[in-house]
Amino acid sequence: MRVFISHAWEDKPLALELAKLPDFVHAWVDIQELSGGQVLDPTIITAIEDSHVFIVLVSRISVAKDWVAKEIEWALDREAQKDRVFVLPVVIDSDLDLTMCPPPFAQFANQLFIDASDRSEDGIAASRSAIASTLFRWASDWLERLEPKGDSNRRFAEQLERDLLEYQKRLFAIKAVLAWPLTTLVEDDAVAHLITVKDSYNEFTDDFIPRLAGLDAELRWRFGVAAVRAFTQLATFIRNDVFHGAAYALNDVIESINAYDSELSANAEALAAAEARRETRVAALEPVMAELVNRTANYIDTLKP
Repeated sequence: MRVFISHAWEDKPLALELAKLPDFVHAWVDIQELSGGQVLDPTIITAIEDSHVFIVLVSRISVAKDWVAKEIEWALDREAQKDRVFVLPVVIDSDLDLTMCPPPFAQFANQLFIDASDRSEDGIAASRSAIASTLFRWASDWLERLEPKGDSNRRFAEQLERDLLEYQKRLFAIKAVLAWPLTTLVEDDAVAHLITVKDSYNEFTDDFIPRLAGLDAELRWRFGVAAVRAFTQLATFIRNDVFHGAAYALNDVIESINAYDSELSANAEALAAAEARRETRVAALEPVMAELVNRTANYIDTLKP
């Protein structure tokens, strides 16, 4: 595997230490410093183009170097053309806030990066190990794409599909119960069933919803940039429109059930208003769930070979 290591001239000693990677990696570290405003040397451009991975050491010094930014921009352009992960940021200053860095460095705050801020001997060894593990994982995935039999990407996509379908299933179960009128929902058997399906839904979403936010990096190195963009749209829809939107609005029905004995049972007008809200909440969920089913199916299809 050929790896290009971009860095500030002042960070070269650490770059050379981190370049001592396993034998399956051939690291290219440039030996000349570029001055401000200088264009990229054709040799460097060729080295980047011929590399399988572009590593950039991100430090307080490198974020101020125009030519490091130029190398990153060139590498990101190559990444978009390859439609697979290509750029691996390695942060070497512990107090560096990526979100406050100038572009293109700031975008690294939202993607996978290696923390190599521990400059001790053991820390550098651990950083080399983390880099090597990431490169090995990426290389293994590329081989699996070439040899799809037993492909981990397929298993990943199948598990993601199972999780998305399971979410739909548990939400459908709640919707089915809340489709009953309030006078039925307050009966003991109905309340017991509602508690069961609601607890089942909450148990699943307590893990599923937070996990959605952590899948971007894995989708990126498994399937490429386009898969991440599409997944971000799907995950945002699930969180905002479904989980925190139409599904969350169903809590209004549960509040009506809880208030039935103390407020609604003796107040026909209040009961009618609560019943109307229940029907509205359940009806509002139907098109959202239909869109969820459609979006899920379309996205999973894009991950299948």
